[in-house]
Amino acid sequence: MMAEQAPPLPPLRPSALQRVRARWRELAARRPWVDGALTRVHLPLLALFAASRLALQATGIRFNLDLAWMFLADPAALSSHLLETVFYFHAFAPGTNILTGLLLKIAPDHLQTAAATVFFASGYLLFVSMFQLARVIGLGSRAALLLSVAFSLLPQSIYFENLYLYTHLCTSLSCLAALLFVRALRVGSWRAWLAFYATCTGLGWLYTTYHLLWFCMMVGGGLLLADRGRRRRVLLGAAAPAALFVALYLKNYLVFGVFGATTWGGANLTLATTHRMQPALRERWIREGKLSPFAAISVFAPPDQYLRFFPADLHFPWPGSNELWRPSLREPNYNHGLFLAVNRQRREDSLEFIRSRPRDYVATVLGKNLPGLFGSSTHWHPRDASPKAPHYQHRQALGAYERAYDALVHRLPIRGVGLYALLPIFCAWALRSVWRGFRRREPARGRRTELLAFCLFQVCFVVGASCLFTSQEASRYRYGVEPFIWLIVTAGVLAARQRVARRARELDAQPA
Repeated sequence: MMAEQAPPLPPLRPSALQRVRARWRELAARRPWVDGALTRVHLPLLALFAASRLALQATGIRFNLDLAWMFLADPAALSSHLLETVFYFHAFAPGTNILTGLLLKIAPDHLQTAAATVFFASGYLLFVSMFQLARVIGLGSRAALLLSVAFSLLPQSIYFENLYLYTHLCTSLSCLAALLFVRALRVGSWRAWLAFYATCTGLGWLYTTYHLLWFCMMVGGGLLLADRGRRRRVLLGAAAPAALFVALYLKNYLVFGVFGATTWGGANLTLATTHRMQPALRERWIREGKLSPFAAISVFAPPDQYLRFFPADLHFPWPGSNELWRPSLREPNYNHGLFLAVNRQRREDSLEFIRSRPRDYVATVLGKNLPGLFGSSTHWHPRDASPKAPHYQHRQALGAYERAYDALVHRLPIRGVGLYALLPIFCAWALRSVWRGFRRREPARGRRTELLAFCLFQVCFVVGASCLFTSQEASRYRYGVEPFIWLIVTAGVLAARQRVARRARELDAQPA
């Protein structure tokens, strides 16, 4: 009698770890658009970045969480009624206020750790984006890794990554936008363009330099460079982000009468115009009525310095627009309603100065703002030399490294500007390379040409806006496009090296 055969055992269910490994292998087999090895090195990149940050912690670097910035609303208001506070906040772009309010709601007892975690993630995003962009430029994996490591360890990268300020967040998003732009041109789907334009809107909500005109130029660039049959997808991907971008401007226009992300544009322009006048001349212009009395008051003065110019019963209908001081911090409230009239008049004062003294304005732009833009990015704050400087603690840990870097980069050939004096040469080469690349339409050079065009535009736009419309903190503004400067220079050096190598091979091939 035959033994009864046992029923087959059911297949073993793979463990969670096995399923993760299988999914990882599946993703790795698809070869990402930039580099097929990226999925295999992603975890090592994260481990390397985390190790570098632990090493910086060991040197004494600590995250500087300061909520007293003039572009922030009162923390108590952000914590208790975030949406209302952001809606009636007109002074500056609302992105950092939204982030602050969310952190206050999510981790009120661990705000320092939560903020440091967000900026660590921003630092890693910048690190891995630089790696991928360097691969697009034409570097090998090792050289791209070396470039991204070097950039992440610059004094300005370390300092801004450990300072609660929008600067580092914008730099990371800018690099991500460059990556998404090149990807959208290759993939061509509306979802790829949606990702790119959503990132652009995030930049616009964080930093007013990336304003609506810049966003329109990004849409125009997508339409210009996309294949003819895919341009409708560009518009489809841009529709929702554009609506969100315009909504911010329309809200400020309908509620406060200013079509912009900030009502402080006039104050920023003051720093490049009437602020630079000789005090005696400025006082004479005020007496003559060419300037308003506000021209004699610092743009950083608290709102109580302006009360003598307004009725005693002054009252504004918007929440947060009547308090002279932010209650939680006892710091000036720069979202006070009177600044609407003050900054509107400051704008008129600045335009009067430009009309009356155009040469002085151009001299300020070219003689002060432009050289200052290429100065050290870690010495931007007006109180930089005092213990109240935002980088004071960072400097206690890495001051010697910062001084050595400044001496190497910002001393020769022009003191203060340093090696950045050579940037026009590389920008001219990049412009020529982009022009030739688009004319020839060589497939192998397509992505590099597109990336160079994106980098060149961002550098020119931010440099122009920073020099023309404000002053004092220009070197900090440059950090927003610092990765693009590095990529342009790297591409130029790489092209020169390839040309020299090609010429050497041609000489070797010639008969003796």
